Amino acid sequence: MKHFLITILLLITFQIGYGQTLESQKRFENDSVYIDFINPFYAPIEMKLSALDSTKAYIRVRQNAILNYQDTLHGAFVVPKSMVKDTSNINSSHYINFKGNFGDPKSIADTEYRYTLPYPKNKRYKIIQSFGGKFSHNKPHSKYAIDFGTKVGDTITASRDGIVFFVKEDSDEHCRTRKCIDKGNKVYILHKDGTMAHYVHLKLNGALVEVGDKVDVGEPIAISGMTGFTTIPHLHLVVYKANGISIPFYFKGQKSKKLKQGKYYTRRK
Repeated sequence: MKHFLITILLLITFQIGYGQTLESQKRFENDSVYIDFINPFYAPIEMKLSALDSTKAYIRVRQNAILNYQDTLHGAFVVPKSMVKDTSNINSSHYINFKGNFGDPKSIADTEYRYTLPYPKNKRYKIIQSFGGKFSHNKPHSKYAIDFGTKVGDTITASRDGIVFFVKEDSDEHCRTRKCIDKGNKVYILHKDGTMAHYVHLKLNGALVEVGDKVDVGEPIAISGMTGFTTIPHLHLVVYKANGISIPFYFKGQKSKKLKQGKYYTRRK
């Protein structure tokens, strides 16, 4: 079967990770073209599909689905051959609306888990923005993010065990506005309770892990940089549940749950 990537549509709808694509394949049965979606990521994807107003009279759509790694949504949508100008090149955005987020909404976050500070033992860094920070931590996807004042070239370590499901390290750009938000290099890690940690603003070619790697807490995973939407070098760490919603997370060995802006924290263990 011929495979192709649905790129333009997913760049728009995968709000939690820029530049990510979903695999698909097409099949011909009787007088129809069947489009199947395949999840190539190690994290589950929740999908919501609907026909466009211009196509809902003649296509069939599987409206909701959750795909785990390498799962296939058979017949995500079905189009009569007579309604396709060129069956060798089918652009899904001409037929359906697609909304997708990483994570399984049925998973339950372990709120008792205590994370490890994301840098080597005995290192200390200043918190330059914490939960609810006014500069950029004021949206549902970023409310519970933490910015550590790392320098370019510093080592970043995993705050929790998990599996790497996305890596971007091809950017050397940054700016002071959100137009650079998709320029940030990053590593995404899926945890066993279904939550996902994003380590962002990494150095060009600064990933020390690859997609599919299983990482242990405290293991070096990246080199800090200054890429994306930022005014100074730092590490942006945020933990998500499904639907791209950031959630509070806390660190072991700290007297107060919330790390305070302007204060330095040393990793002891």
